[in-house]
Amino acid sequence: MSDRTAPKTTERERQRDSAPTYTAQPQEFTPKEIFKFALFHHRKEKPVHWKDSKELHRVMHEFPGIFRAVMLELLDKPMSRHEIRDFLNRMGIGRRSHRIRTAQLDLEKNLCKAFEKKVLEERDGRHHLTPGGREIAEHMQRVIPAFMQWVFSPETASLFSLVVHVVLSVLKLSIGFLSRSAGLTADGIDNAVDTLSSLLVWLGIRYDKEKLVSVFIVITMFVSVGGVALATLNKIIHPGPIQEGLIAFVVSGICGLVMLGLSSYQYVVGKKRSNFAILCQAVDARNHFLTSLLVCGGILLSFFAELWNAPWLFYADAAASGIIGLLILRGAVELVQELIKAGEEGAEVSHFMKRTEERTREKILLKWLAGQLQSGSLTREELERRFAGDFCAQTPKILILSGMGYRPESGEDLHRYLELFVEQKKLVLDEGRYWLVSRS
Repeated sequence: MSDRTAPKTTERERQRDSAPTYTAQPQEFTPKEIFKFALFHHRKEKPVHWKDSKELHRVMHEFPGIFRAVMLELLDKPMSRHEIRDFLNRMGIGRRSHRIRTAQLDLEKNLCKAFEKKVLEERDGRHHLTPGGREIAEHMQRVIPAFMQWVFSPETASLFSLVVHVVLSVLKLSIGFLSRSAGLTADGIDNAVDTLSSLLVWLGIRYDKEKLVSVFIVITMFVSVGGVALATLNKIIHPGPIQEGLIAFVVSGICGLVMLGLSSYQYVVGKKRSNFAILCQAVDARNHFLTSLLVCGGILLSFFAELWNAPWLFYADAAASGIIGLLILRGAVELVQELIKAGEEGAEVSHFMKRTEERTREKILLKWLAGQLQSGSLTREELERRFAGDFCAQTPKILILSGMGYRPESGEDLHRYLELFVEQKKLVLDEGRYWLVSRS
């Protein structure tokens, strides 16, 4: 007990010793096993400074997430109020400013609560973690990376995709047959085929057969094109109004939003783990979102066909179904080309999340540069020193543990974006100094 309350090791040694030991040998444990171990180890071993693990978690969750990030920083060194506020400002670079603003305004209240809960104590104008507060922070330091590794593992992503596809395929096919919507039925057929694909991806990841699974995914996509073609042909031969059009419209719209979220998640996992099969699923889920927009358009036009007595508009649903088939066919052909060309290694796919990440980095760097150049011009060398200090040397621990957020390891990003912002006329380079262009 005395060793926990009065550690004599240096800060660097303590950080090294408290780092999760599982990261050095990922081949021995699955992400799920790692997460379970990190999550339940406190429940098996009674906390030293809290009554039980429930009390530890209850106290921890009484504080907002950003203040818990402050507690992680206090593991390394005590901080004054001003240093805590500087840390919050660094956390706010390029992120949701209202959350940081709230954290700044509520800092005094959260500090008082931390003193009351005996999580923090103040000595010589600096805030220190109490033994109980250190136990909470060390618990977060173990659980956060384990949880993130589990959430962003290919196995978890494929299993989650399987569940989503099962639910959506049942929903779309049921409402599609009930409403006689060829577009929604075609989308449901594609979702049903993707259920099989998701199962194959999960099995392929589990048994290390991802390349073989990719071939099966392509085959099932070609099969789904046949099913969609039959639904389209039936609608062309028997055109008619869509029954329960409002329900079909709402279901298609909700399913589209679900697939948009799923596609974003799959893309992040695929990029983090360099998993080509998951990246392919991300592209397919993105196509489902676009498909849902087409289905909604077809249903809307069918409604106007009845309203305006224009029977030819009934064929819009068949057209939407046909376009869905072409989208699936195009995706299958692209996958065949990618499989022949490169396989998994270094695969790149076109995806909206790639552009979103690029825009986010651009926004973060521009906001930071605006703050640096607000009071006057700076040279590239001066900007490089400040960039290294703000981004590389002082990366918030929560970003390191979670693996999320913008965390450049060198000044290459700064060089690239300086050139980009000069080209976009957001900065001016004059005699080796950068100036911020005023925006009206």
